[in-house]
Amino acid sequence: MKKSTIIILFVLAGIPIVWFSFGLFWGLVFKKPVYDTAAATRHREAYVLNFGTCADYPPMEYYQEGTLTGFEIELVKLIGKKLGKEIGFEDMAFGPLQVALEKRFIDALVAAFGVTPESRKKFDFTIPHYIERMVFLHKKSDLITTLEELSRKKIIYQLSGRLKKCLEENIPEAELISTDRIDVAVEMFKAGHGECVFMDVFVADVYCVNNPNWTYFVLDSLKVSDGIAIAVPKGSPLRNEINRALKELDSDGVLQSLRKKWELEIDWNLANE
Repeated sequence: MKKSTIIILFVLAGIPIVWFSFGLFWGLVFKKPVYDTAAATRHREAYVLNFGTCADYPPMEYYQEGTLTGFEIELVKLIGKKLGKEIGFEDMAFGPLQVALEKRFIDALVAAFGVTPESRKKFDFTIPHYIERMVFLHKKSDLITTLEELSRKKIIYQLSGRLKKCLEENIPEAELISTDRIDVAVEMFKAGHGECVFMDVFVADVYCVNNPNWTYFVLDSLKVSDGIAIAVPKGSPLRNEINRALKELDSDGVLQSLRKKWELEIDWNLANE
């Protein structure tokens, strides 16, 4: 056999090997990997809890230098550690948050959510981890000392059926102005679109520190909820899991320390349920 013929045969025999090697290299380096979507979903459901929040409510949930923080944000992260799960947050307005939870687009809702008979019809709630005490934020120059004086005011509040009902039943003559976010309500108040803002006392404390000319009027007779809790979809087993974690954090003293850090009332005990 001629030498040239042997060389040609070797070259032809080597082409498949070279082609296979090139294809393998190309696939490893340049080709996008194929993911098992179903497996990824199962992994997420097993190890990640997606919480919805409305980050406009300091000191509960808000942004500080671009980072989501607050008492309830830290509390949820501690709960995640107790449950051995990662925590994700979806920030949106309070109204859409409730729709997202009803549709189960999120696993739970943490947004200073007050427990009421009406809200219990839509969601299940964990043990309340804090009280809810509502006040009327106003300017010191516009003194408010009685319920009668409030009846002549324009009151701004964050859109909520329970808050609206409370105001309509107790101050029927007042002009009510609603908005989806409490920070927007405060900006409206600053711009003179209302004379006071109906909000939680711990939020009012934050705004009064930053605005020395502001104060607030307390009406203890206005009870709007049985406390602040985490909401989950009806029938969700997550409720019992979170309750177990909350009780452990409470018995360990961690919950009280967290309240102290965020300058909230410390002597608030979890209910026995």
